[in-house]
Amino acid sequence: MVARKRVRDGLVLDVYARVSRLGDERQRSVEGQVADCKARLVDIGAKVGKVLDADRGRSAWNPRVKRPDWDELMQRLETGASDGVIVFDLARFSRRPIEGERLISAAERGLLVLDSEGEYDLTTPSGKKAFRDQLNTAAYESDRTSTKTKRGKRLKALKGETNNSQRAFGWNEDNKTLRKSEADALADAAKRVLAFQSQDAIVIEWNRSGLRSVNGKPFTRTALRQLLLRPRNAGIAVYQNEVLREPSEDPNVPGELKRLVDVEPIFDVGTWEDLHSLYSSRRRGRPTSEAYLCSGIVHCGVCKHTLTGRPRKNMAPYPDGTVRRQYWCQPRAHAGGCGRISVDQRALDGHVLELIAVILSDPRHAAAIEASTKAAADARQLVHDELARAEQLANELSARLGREEMSLARYDAAVAPLDKKIARLRAQLVELGESAEVKLPPKLAAESLEEWRARLKAATVPERRALLARALRGRWLVVSSLDPSAPRVFDPNRISIVTPDSAVDRSAGV
Repeated sequence: MVARKRVRDGLVLDVYARVSRLGDERQRSVEGQVADCKARLVDIGAKVGKVLDADRGRSAWNPRVKRPDWDELMQRLETGASDGVIVFDLARFSRRPIEGERLISAAERGLLVLDSEGEYDLTTPSGKKAFRDQLNTAAYESDRTSTKTKRGKRLKALKGETNNSQRAFGWNEDNKTLRKSEADALADAAKRVLAFQSQDAIVIEWNRSGLRSVNGKPFTRTALRQLLLRPRNAGIAVYQNEVLREPSEDPNVPGELKRLVDVEPIFDVGTWEDLHSLYSSRRRGRPTSEAYLCSGIVHCGVCKHTLTGRPRKNMAPYPDGTVRRQYWCQPRAHAGGCGRISVDQRALDGHVLELIAVILSDPRHAAAIEASTKAAADARQLVHDELARAEQLANELSARLGREEMSLARYDAAVAPLDKKIARLRAQLVELGESAEVKLPPKLAAESLEEWRARLKAATVPERRALLARALRGRWLVVSSLDPSAPRVFDPNRISIVTPDSAVDRSAGV
């Protein structure tokens, strides 16, 4: 830095002013900085060029933060629109040496750089050194402050305290007590998503009801997914997107999840783990079309891959004039299907709906006896339903791993809590014991079957898929090869229910 000196009249210098944090009374205000800079220009006989003071609250240290006024200032300096710049102190100009070098490169034609106490002649070695020293000092202070801040936030997180500065969706401004309307909506959405209901339906319902994000924006499917997967919903501590755990004596065994202190969770850890497993099991891309009930659920009897739905516009349409569709074992370049199995979509869906009705109308499941069964039987049914969902998710994760759609590390992280849950649920079933056979009169059983048929007819495709998972209880629906000597009509004997590692069970035909 060189001593103050009177420079010739006529120099036009831009004024740049900035604060890092809005409302921080420890910093000189933008208005105060501009006033000081203008007074300094009067003192040296220079003219005020353009005042650039809109980068308020924008960090000069973080390279990801855009500063439009700083960009405009550099454009003016590099094109000769001004003769230099004055700032209150160099930390307001930049805290990154690389940006200072850009200014030095532009100073070959004699740019003048001033702060409230002196000036820097960037055309001389001593002036460049003084300028660089000041920027390096500012960068060091920023790095030191950042390190202290990160350390403090991590210590808070390890203590189970929250680092949220903005109100999180589902909580009040203190980020500890629940905001009932939002928390209830999130808890309900979690149950519906785990029941395989459509995310789009939930989003539409939220937006129509006027529910908005904390920033006042309507919800999207992506926003809903991000909300449901947020660890704090289950009261879990997080630091820099990493879920924190208690120290473990065995380095090979992860410790228990770190819980937030005095933060009321929206749902339990098990629900949060189920949501993670569910989303991990889903393939990227568009959600399953509601035209196909069995897509991704029914399996090929030759290679065991799941069948997918497709329209067949080259075939004669259905009698009602709509495009004919089918399920088929789609060949793919990597871990694809065999392409040897296909079946008509409407015929299979109709057969499967009847199959669901028959299974769920069994006296052990019939609605006609649900009200009179014992508490143990009710508990057993709940465990069965939860086990069916967990086993289905585990199967879908295994299929994704087999298709090389996810890494082994990601698979292990997603399936580990599922394996624990499946083992726990199976142990619960053993403790509950076998439920007693309930025999109903044929008329009551028939009424129950009709009740299930009516319920399935009125249900949406996601609801039907959930009921199909309940009926299968982790088993597979398999379509075997077509008998070449038989006419090309739907043959229900091709459809069977098997366990994933067993032979085809032909007794499942309806």
